[in-house]
Amino acid sequence: MKLRPEQLKAHLGKSLLPVYVVAGEEPLLMEEALDGLRGTARAQGYSEREVFDVDRGFDWSRLVEACGSLSLFATRKIVELRMPKGPNPGRSKSGDDDGDDDSAPGAKSSIDGAKLLVELAQRPPQDVLLLVTAGKLDYRQQQAAWYVALEQAGASIYAAPIALEQWPDWVAQRLRAAGLQADAAAVEELAERTEGNALAARQDIDKLALLSPGAAIGAEQVRAVVADSARFDAFDLGERMLNGDTAGAVRALARLRGEGLDALAVLGPLTWVLRQWAQAQAIYQRSGDAARACAEARIARARIPAMSRALTRARSTQIYGWLRQAAAVDQAAKSTGGREQAWEELLTWVVAAAGRRVIRPMAA
Repeated sequence: MKLRPEQLKAHLGKSLLPVYVVAGEEPLLMEEALDGLRGTARAQGYSEREVFDVDRGFDWSRLVEACGSLSLFATRKIVELRMPKGPNPGRSKSGDDDGDDDSAPGAKSSIDGAKLLVELAQRPPQDVLLLVTAGKLDYRQQQAAWYVALEQAGASIYAAPIALEQWPDWVAQRLRAAGLQADAAAVEELAERTEGNALAARQDIDKLALLSPGAAIGAEQVRAVVADSARFDAFDLGERMLNGDTAGAVRALARLRGEGLDALAVLGPLTWVLRQWAQAQAIYQRSGDAARACAEARIARARIPAMSRALTRARSTQIYGWLRQAAAVDQAAKSTGGREQAWEELLTWVVAAAGRRVIRPMAA
Protein backbone atom coordinates (compact mmCIF):
# COMPACT_ATOMS: atom_id res chain seq x y z
CA MET A 1 0.00 0.00 0.00
CA LYS A 2 1.20 3.48 -0.86
CA LEU A 3 0.15 6.32 1.44
CA ARG A 4 0.69 10.06 1.25
CA PRO A 5 1.53 11.74 4.58
CA GLU A 6 -1.86 13.45 4.71
CA GLN A 7 -3.63 10.08 4.34
CA LEU A 8 -1.94 8.45 7.32
CA LYS A 9 -4.22 9.78 10.06
CA ALA A 10 -7.33 8.34 8.43
CA HIS A 11 -5.52 5.08 7.74
CA LEU A 12 -4.44 4.67 11.37
CA GLY A 13 -8.01 5.27 12.48
CA LYS A 14 -8.89 1.99 10.75
CA SER A 15 -5.86 -0.27 11.08
CA LEU A 16 -2.20 -0.64 12.03
CA LEU A 17 -0.18 -2.77 9.62
CA PRO A 18 2.87 -4.81 10.72
CA VAL A 19 5.38 -2.98 8.51
CA TYR A 20 5.85 0.62 7.35
CA VAL A 21 8.64 2.20 5.34
CA VAL A 22 8.87 5.99 5.76
CA ALA A 23 11.15 7.94 3.43
CA GLY A 24 11.34 11.26 1.66
CA GLU A 25 12.77 14.74 1.40
CA GLU A 26 10.59 16.63 3.88
CA PRO A 27 11.84 15.91 7.44
CA LEU A 28 8.84 17.46 9.16
CA LEU A 29 6.32 15.29 7.32
CA MET A 30 8.44 12.20 7.93
CA GLU A 31 8.73 12.90 11.66
CA GLU A 32 5.00 13.60 11.96
CA ALA A 33 4.25 10.31 10.18
CA LEU A 34 6.55 8.43 12.56
CA ASP A 35 5.02 10.16 15.59
CA GLY A 36 1.58 9.10 14.38
CA LEU A 37 2.68 5.49 13.92
CA ARG A 38 4.38 5.35 17.32
CA GLY A 39 1.42 6.94 19.10
CA THR A 40 -1.06 4.52 17.54
CA ALA A 41 1.19 1.58 18.36
CA ARG A 42 1.57 2.64 22.01
CA ALA A 43 -2.21 2.93 22.30
CA GLN A 44 -2.48 -0.66 21.07
CA GLY A 45 -0.05 -2.06 23.62
CA TYR A 46 3.33 -1.75 21.92
CA SER A 47 5.10 -0.89 25.14
CA GLU A 48 8.72 -1.52 24.13
CA ARG A 49 10.83 0.19 21.46
CA GLU A 50 14.22 -0.64 19.94
CA VAL A 51 16.02 1.65 17.47
CA PHE A 52 18.86 0.66 15.14
CA ASP A 53 20.99 3.05 13.06
CA VAL A 54 22.41 1.41 9.94
CA ASP A 55 25.99 2.29 9.11
CA ARG A 56 28.86 0.54 7.41
CA GLY A 57 29.56 -1.69 10.40
CA PHE A 58 25.94 -2.53 11.19
CA ASP A 59 25.36 -6.06 12.46
CA TRP A 60 22.11 -7.27 10.89
CA SER A 61 21.84 -10.15 13.34
CA ARG A 62 20.79 -7.53 15.93
CA LEU A 63 17.70 -6.80 13.85
CA VAL A 64 16.92 -10.50 13.57
CA GLU A 65 17.22 -10.87 17.34
CA ALA A 66 15.09 -7.78 18.05
CA CYS A 67 12.30 -9.03 15.79
CA GLY A 68 12.35 -12.45 17.36
CA SER A 69 12.26 -11.68 21.07
CA LEU A 70 10.23 -9.71 23.57
CA SER A 71 11.24 -8.63 27.06
CA LEU A 72 9.59 -10.15 30.11
CA PHE A 73 7.52 -7.01 30.57
CA ALA A 74 6.32 -6.41 27.01
CA THR A 75 3.73 -8.18 24.89
CA ARG A 76 4.35 -6.03 21.80
CA LYS A 77 7.17 -3.78 20.64
CA ILE A 78 8.26 -1.33 17.97
CA VAL A 79 11.48 -1.99 16.06
CA GLU A 80 12.85 0.99 14.10
CA LEU A 81 15.54 0.65 11.46
CA ARG A 82 17.04 3.99 10.40
CA MET A 83 18.95 4.15 7.11
CA PRO A 84 20.22 7.74 6.87
CA LYS A 85 20.99 7.96 3.14
CA GLY A 86 19.18 6.67 0.09
CA PRO A 87 19.94 3.06 0.97
CA ASN A 88 21.19 0.20 -1.11
CA PRO A 89 20.80 -2.71 1.31
CA GLY A 90 23.13 -5.62 0.89
CA ARG A 91 26.55 -6.84 1.86
CA SER A 92 29.83 -5.86 0.24
CA LYS A 93 31.97 -8.45 -1.49
CA SER A 94 34.48 -8.35 1.32
CA GLY A 95 34.99 -6.80 4.72
CA ASP A 96 37.73 -4.54 3.36
CA ASP A 97 37.26 -0.88 2.67
CA ASP A 98 36.51 -1.21 -1.03
CA GLY A 99 35.01 2.22 -1.62
CA ASP A 100 31.40 1.09 -1.36
CA ASP A 101 28.84 3.51 0.03
CA ASP A 102 29.32 3.70 3.80
CA SER A 103 25.56 3.86 4.22
CA ALA A 104 24.98 0.58 2.41
CA PRO A 105 23.30 -1.60 5.03
CA GLY A 106 25.25 -4.73 5.78
CA ALA A 107 28.45 -3.52 4.13
CA LYS A 108 30.55 -5.41 6.70
CA SER A 109 27.97 -8.01 7.70
CA SER A 110 27.74 -11.67 6.77
CA ILE A 111 23.98 -11.16 6.42
CA ASP A 112 22.58 -9.65 3.24
CA GLY A 113 20.49 -6.71 4.44
CA ALA A 114 18.30 -6.53 1.35
CA LYS A 115 17.37 -10.20 1.52
CA LEU A 116 16.73 -9.98 5.24
CA LEU A 117 14.29 -7.09 4.77
CA VAL A 118 12.48 -9.07 2.08
CA GLU A 119 12.28 -12.10 4.38
CA LEU A 120 10.96 -10.01 7.27
CA ALA A 121 8.36 -8.48 4.95
CA GLN A 122 7.25 -11.87 3.71
CA ARG A 123 6.97 -13.23 7.26
CA PRO A 124 6.35 -10.22 9.53
CA PRO A 125 7.39 -11.01 13.11
CA GLN A 126 4.48 -11.55 15.46
CA ASP A 127 3.69 -8.76 17.94
CA VAL A 128 6.32 -6.47 16.35
CA LEU A 129 5.75 -3.23 14.44
CA LEU A 130 8.67 -2.75 12.03
CA LEU A 131 9.37 0.85 11.00
CA VAL A 132 12.04 1.34 8.32
CA THR A 133 13.09 4.93 7.62
CA ALA A 134 15.28 6.39 4.88
CA GLY A 135 16.00 9.72 3.26
CA LYS A 136 15.50 10.73 -0.35
CA LEU A 137 14.86 7.79 -2.67
CA ASP A 138 14.69 8.09 -6.44
CA TYR A 139 12.29 6.09 -8.61
CA ARG A 140 14.79 3.27 -9.12
CA GLN A 141 15.41 2.91 -5.38
CA GLN A 142 11.66 2.79 -4.74
CA GLN A 143 11.47 -0.17 -7.14
CA ALA A 144 14.16 -2.15 -5.28
CA ALA A 145 13.05 -5.57 -4.01
CA TRP A 146 13.44 -4.64 -0.33
CA TYR A 147 11.31 -1.49 -0.69
CA VAL A 148 8.56 -3.19 -2.70
CA ALA A 149 8.44 -6.10 -0.25
CA LEU A 150 8.01 -3.78 2.74
CA GLU A 151 5.38 -1.79 0.87
CA GLN A 152 3.42 -4.94 0.02
CA ALA A 153 3.66 -6.31 3.56
CA GLY A 154 2.36 -3.07 5.03
CA ALA A 155 2.60 0.44 3.61
CA SER A 156 5.07 3.00 2.30
CA ILE A 157 4.85 6.70 3.15
CA TYR A 158 6.96 8.97 0.96
CA ALA A 159 7.25 12.60 2.05
CA ALA A 160 7.95 14.46 -1.17
CA PRO A 161 8.80 18.18 -1.08
CA ILE A 162 5.76 20.44 -1.01
CA ALA A 163 5.52 22.10 -4.43
CA LEU A 164 5.78 25.89 -4.29
CA GLU A 165 2.46 26.30 -6.08
CA GLN A 166 0.84 24.16 -3.36
CA TRP A 167 2.59 25.97 -0.51
CA PRO A 168 -0.10 28.61 0.30
CA ASP A 169 -2.80 25.91 0.40
CA TRP A 170 -0.63 23.76 2.65
CA VAL A 171 -0.07 26.67 5.04
CA ALA A 172 -3.81 27.45 5.07
CA GLN A 173 -4.62 23.81 5.87
CA ARG A 174 -2.12 23.76 8.75
CA LEU A 175 -3.59 26.96 10.17
CA ARG A 176 -7.08 25.43 10.10
CA ALA A 177 -5.81 22.25 11.73
CA ALA A 178 -4.38 24.39 14.55
CA GLY A 179 -7.82 25.92 15.14
CA LEU A 180 -6.87 29.32 13.72
CA GLN A 181 -9.11 31.45 11.51
CA ALA A 182 -6.62 33.14 9.20
CA ASP A 183 -7.71 35.55 6.50
CA ALA A 184 -6.21 35.49 3.01
CA ALA A 185 -3.67 38.20 3.85
CA ALA A 186 -2.43 36.25 6.88
CA VAL A 187 -2.03 33.08 4.83
CA GLU A 188 -0.14 34.97 2.14
CA GLU A 189 2.12 36.65 4.70
CA LEU A 190 3.00 33.41 6.47
CA ALA A 191 3.44 31.52 3.19
CA GLU A 192 5.87 34.14 1.94
CA ARG A 193 7.87 34.26 5.16
CA THR A 194 8.24 30.48 5.37
CA GLU A 195 8.20 29.64 1.66
CA GLY A 196 9.22 26.04 1.11
CA ASN A 197 10.19 25.38 4.72
CA ALA A 198 7.63 23.22 6.49
CA LEU A 199 9.46 23.28 9.82
CA ALA A 200 9.44 27.08 9.93
CA ALA A 201 5.74 27.16 9.08
CA ARG A 202 4.90 24.70 11.84
CA GLN A 203 6.91 26.64 14.42
CA ASP A 204 5.18 29.90 13.56
CA ILE A 205 1.73 28.31 13.47
CA ASP A 206 2.36 26.74 16.89
CA LYS A 207 3.30 30.17 18.25
CA LEU A 208 0.21 31.77 16.74
CA ALA A 209 -1.98 29.05 18.26
CA LEU A 210 -0.32 29.50 21.65
CA LEU A 211 -0.70 33.29 21.68
CA SER A 212 -4.15 33.49 20.06
CA PRO A 213 -5.95 30.15 20.48
CA GLY A 214 -9.03 29.96 18.27
CA ALA A 215 -8.74 33.62 17.30
CA ALA A 216 -9.06 35.28 13.91
CA ILE A 217 -5.58 35.93 12.53
CA GLY A 218 -4.57 38.74 10.20
CA ALA A 219 -1.31 39.69 8.49
CA GLU A 220 -0.31 42.00 11.36
CA GLN A 221 -0.48 39.18 13.88
CA VAL A 222 1.65 37.02 11.60
CA ARG A 223 4.28 39.74 11.21
CA ALA A 224 4.37 40.37 14.96
CA VAL A 225 4.78 36.72 15.91
CA VAL A 226 7.36 35.91 13.24
CA ALA A 227 9.42 38.98 14.07
CA ASP A 228 9.18 38.28 17.80
CA SER A 229 10.33 34.66 17.45
CA ALA A 230 13.07 35.19 14.89
CA ARG A 231 15.87 36.36 17.14
CA PHE A 232 17.66 33.13 17.85
CA ASP A 233 15.79 30.43 15.97
CA ALA A 234 17.33 28.30 13.23
CA PHE A 235 16.06 30.59 10.49
CA ASP A 236 17.64 33.61 12.09
CA LEU A 237 20.86 31.61 12.09
CA GLY A 238 20.44 31.03 8.35
CA GLU A 239 19.85 34.74 7.82
CA ARG A 240 23.02 35.63 9.73
CA MET A 241 24.93 33.08 7.69
CA LEU A 242 23.72 34.62 4.42
CA ASN A 243 24.55 38.12 5.69
CA GLY A 244 28.13 37.12 6.50
CA ASP A 245 27.56 37.79 10.21
CA THR A 246 30.00 35.15 11.50
CA ALA A 247 29.98 36.29 15.13
CA GLY A 248 26.19 36.51 15.18
CA ALA A 249 25.84 33.08 13.56
CA VAL A 250 28.15 31.53 16.14
CA ARG A 251 26.22 33.16 19.00
CA ALA A 252 22.90 31.99 17.57
CA LEU A 253 24.19 28.45 17.13
CA ALA A 254 25.52 28.38 20.69
CA ARG A 255 22.18 29.64 21.99
CA LEU A 256 20.27 26.93 20.14
CA ARG A 257 22.64 24.25 21.41
CA GLY A 258 22.40 25.59 24.95
CA GLU A 259 18.60 25.40 24.81
CA GLY A 260 18.92 21.64 24.28
CA LEU A 261 17.72 21.67 20.68
CA ASP A 262 18.49 18.60 18.59
CA ALA A 263 21.16 19.27 15.94
CA LEU A 264 18.79 17.89 13.28
CA ALA A 265 16.24 20.59 14.11
CA VAL A 266 18.88 23.20 13.21
CA LEU A 267 20.29 21.27 10.27
CA GLY A 268 17.01 21.06 8.36
CA PRO A 269 16.40 24.81 7.99
CA LEU A 270 20.10 25.52 7.29
CA THR A 271 20.27 22.85 4.59
CA TRP A 272 17.19 24.33 2.97
CA VAL A 273 18.88 27.77 2.97
CA LEU A 274 22.02 26.24 1.42
CA ARG A 275 20.02 24.59 -1.35
CA GLN A 276 18.37 27.88 -2.22
CA TRP A 277 21.77 29.58 -2.12
CA ALA A 278 23.28 26.95 -4.44
CA GLN A 279 20.49 27.42 -6.96
CA ALA A 280 20.76 31.22 -6.93
CA GLN A 281 24.58 31.06 -6.97
CA ALA A 282 24.65 29.01 -10.17
CA ILE A 283 22.49 31.62 -11.91
CA TYR A 284 24.53 34.51 -10.50
CA GLN A 285 27.81 33.03 -11.70
CA ARG A 286 26.43 32.91 -15.24
CA SER A 287 24.71 36.28 -15.31
CA GLY A 288 26.40 38.46 -12.68
CA ASP A 289 22.92 39.79 -11.85
CA ALA A 290 21.90 39.18 -8.21
CA ALA A 291 18.31 40.37 -8.72
CA ARG A 292 17.85 38.00 -11.64
CA ALA A 293 19.42 35.14 -9.70
CA CYS A 294 17.07 35.67 -6.76
CA ALA A 295 14.03 35.93 -9.03
CA GLU A 296 14.84 32.78 -11.02
CA ALA A 297 15.64 30.85 -7.85
CA ARG A 298 12.32 32.04 -6.37
CA ILE A 299 13.86 33.54 -3.25
CA ALA A 300 11.24 34.96 -0.89
CA ARG A 301 11.17 38.77 -0.90
CA ALA A 302 12.14 39.01 2.76
CA ARG A 303 15.33 37.02 2.12
CA ILE A 304 16.48 38.75 -1.10
CA PRO A 305 18.76 41.38 0.56
CA ALA A 306 20.65 38.74 2.55
CA MET A 307 20.82 36.34 -0.40
CA SER A 308 22.12 39.11 -2.68
CA ARG A 309 24.98 39.73 -0.25
CA ALA A 310 25.69 36.01 0.02
CA LEU A 311 26.02 35.66 -3.76
CA THR A 312 29.15 37.83 -3.72
CA ARG A 313 30.91 35.63 -1.17
CA ALA A 314 30.95 32.12 -2.59
CA ARG A 315 31.26 29.81 -5.56
CA SER A 316 28.81 27.02 -6.30
CA THR A 317 31.53 24.45 -5.59
CA GLN A 318 31.91 25.82 -2.06
CA ILE A 319 28.18 25.64 -1.36
CA TYR A 320 27.99 22.05 -2.62
CA GLY A 321 30.89 21.28 -0.31
CA TRP A 322 28.92 22.69 2.63
CA LEU A 323 25.95 20.57 1.59
CA ARG A 324 28.15 17.49 1.68
CA GLN A 325 29.26 18.53 5.17
CA ALA A 326 25.59 18.88 6.10
CA ALA A 327 25.06 15.25 5.07
CA ALA A 328 27.92 14.27 7.40
CA VAL A 329 26.30 16.23 10.24
CA ASP A 330 23.02 14.43 9.56
CA GLN A 331 24.71 11.04 9.71
CA ALA A 332 26.57 11.90 12.92
CA ALA A 333 23.44 13.24 14.61
CA LYS A 334 21.57 10.01 13.87
CA SER A 335 24.36 7.71 15.02
CA THR A 336 24.78 6.43 18.55
CA GLY A 337 27.01 8.79 20.53
CA GLY A 338 27.51 11.18 17.60
CA ARG A 339 25.48 14.17 18.78
CA GLU A 340 28.40 16.19 20.12
CA GLN A 341 30.35 15.55 16.91
CA ALA A 342 27.32 16.73 14.92
CA TRP A 343 27.28 20.08 16.75
CA GLU A 344 31.02 20.57 16.20
CA GLU A 345 30.71 19.77 12.48
CA LEU A 346 27.75 22.14 12.28
CA LEU A 347 29.79 24.95 13.85
CA THR A 348 32.66 24.35 11.40
CA TRP A 349 30.60 24.77 8.26
CA VAL A 350 28.41 27.58 9.60
CA VAL A 351 31.60 29.59 10.24
CA ALA A 352 32.88 28.75 6.74
CA ALA A 353 29.58 29.66 5.06
CA ALA A 354 29.34 32.96 6.96
CA GLY A 355 32.81 34.07 5.81
CA ARG A 356 32.98 37.57 4.36
CA ARG A 357 35.36 37.12 1.43
CA VAL A 358 33.96 38.91 -1.66
CA ILE A 359 34.10 37.10 -5.02
CA ARG A 360 33.25 38.63 -8.38
CA PRO A 361 30.78 36.77 -10.59
CA MET A 362 32.29 34.59 -13.32
CA ALA A 363 30.58 34.46 -16.67
CA ALA A 364 29.96 30.99 -18.11
